[in-house]
Amino acid sequence: MPLFESNDDERTESPSSYRREEFRKQGTVAMSREILSVSLLFFVGVALYFTAATLVQQFGVLTGVFFKFQTNSPFGKAEFLELRFPILRALGWMVLPIFGVAMVAGIVTCAAQVGIYFSWEPLAPKWERIDPIAGFQRIFSSQGAVEGLKAVLKLALGGGVVWFFLRGQVEQAALLYQKNASEGTSLLFILLRKLFLSLIGAFSVLAGLDYFYQRFTLEKQMKMTRREAKEEFKLREGDPLIKQRIRSIQRRMASRRMMEAIPKADVVVTNPTHLAVALQYSKDMPAPKVTAKGAGEIAKKIREVARKAGVPIVENKPLARTLYKELEIGQSIPRELYKAVAEVLGYVYRLRGARAVA
Repeated sequence: MPLFESNDDERTESPSSYRREEFRKQGTVAMSREILSVSLLFFVGVALYFTAATLVQQFGVLTGVFFKFQTNSPFGKAEFLELRFPILRALGWMVLPIFGVAMVAGIVTCAAQVGIYFSWEPLAPKWERIDPIAGFQRIFSSQGAVEGLKAVLKLALGGGVVWFFLRGQVEQAALLYQKNASEGTSLLFILLRKLFLSLIGAFSVLAGLDYFYQRFTLEKQMKMTRREAKEEFKLREGDPLIKQRIRSIQRRMASRRMMEAIPKADVVVTNPTHLAVALQYSKDMPAPKVTAKGAGEIAKKIREVARKAGVPIVENKPLARTLYKELEIGQSIPRELYKAVAEVLGYVYRLRGARAVA
């Protein structure tokens, strides 16, 4: 009894390209949501930094619009129509740039992780998504535990970064009381920018680890059992026994067609016992062509059929070797063999003429 027994139900086989593509079509890819979150946080933060002046300006416009009318003045449809477009325009200038940056950042980040691929299967309705039992199983599964651990780590990491940052910036924060409004605002923005970059750096480390974990998990999930690998091979390549049977039938049919073409040949060139090549030529052909060829037993069969059909057999070792090696059945002879083949055919035609006179 062997020391180790192979189990066909163990996922030990590396995933094939076909299996990888099937997972990809289903939307199952190694994408880290943590990288997406960090990317959105970073680019939205940059967008807010560069559009801060516009945001303040448009907020001032909104404030002016809201306080344009006195509280005791009438407010009806006409007044609403008057305020509608200024409010929408101000909100558009405040929201649309940030929304556009977030959308582009999300698309680019996802494409950088998994490439550009569109699949509708993740959007297809599935009972498992609304099944409460399956939902509880996902929550208390190993994947759910990992997601919970990541949430705790993010909270602890974010809290730790904020704590150490504030602890190191106490002296700078104390200077806020000694500054005027403009200087204080500038210093506050500098401190917030440093804190923001510190948080981005810390979360980026966590996102990188999560990305490699997602790849490792997906690779493990895509592995196949030996039984699955065999079934996939049969599905894609066909049953080996059936393919072998088909090839055998094809070889027999090709051999039968080749033997049926020998009686129409003009000559069979031999080696004399190991090789045999049948040639045929007519006026409508650009050059003589090979109609049959074979070695060993097949060459013997070709000679037998040729003798029964009265096809001349000519021994020419160099020509037979060249024809067998260089040409396939149905191919015309190349120009460099015209002279050698013409000599053989000339001999055959002279032989036929002599027989006709006799």
